[in-house]
Amino acid sequence: MRCSCIALLGAWATGSLGAQGTAAPKHSGSPECYGFSFGKWTPPLDWERSGHGSVLDSARVPRAPNGRGWAASDLEMQSDSSLLLFPPWWPAGVLVVFKAKPASLADTVAGTATAFVADARKQPSTSAIHGWLVPCQSH
Repeated sequence: MRCSCIALLGAWATGSLGAQGTAAPKHSGSPECYGFSFGKWTPPLDWERSGHGSVLDSARVPRAPNGRGWAASDLEMQSDSSLLLFPPWWPAGVLVVFKAKPASLADTVAGTATAFVADARKQPSTSAIHGWLVPCQSH
């Protein structure tokens, strides 16, 4: 399992891929933190075949504070159940849409993740995703 951290701003590979993120909620001063688990990507993630150019060295991708990947809430759609992630392993962006926002630390929600492509003629990779709230901590 490959893990990475995601810093979320705003309201909220194959096999299983985990990630953790922090969000600054719209109306509260305290951050919300999330854990993610991605399923199998269909078609498999392929940076070059998605039209992004040469193979990406994810170690050279700039990161948010505490080494997390960048992300933002979906402010355009006024939704608290969709996120735009910029993880080091796919810095072009991954749109995550959940059916609902997790309500408590015990709540896990299902959704779909779509990896952005540079060439609109290419089929974007999609994956099932599960998300849940986690206690916030420094990483």
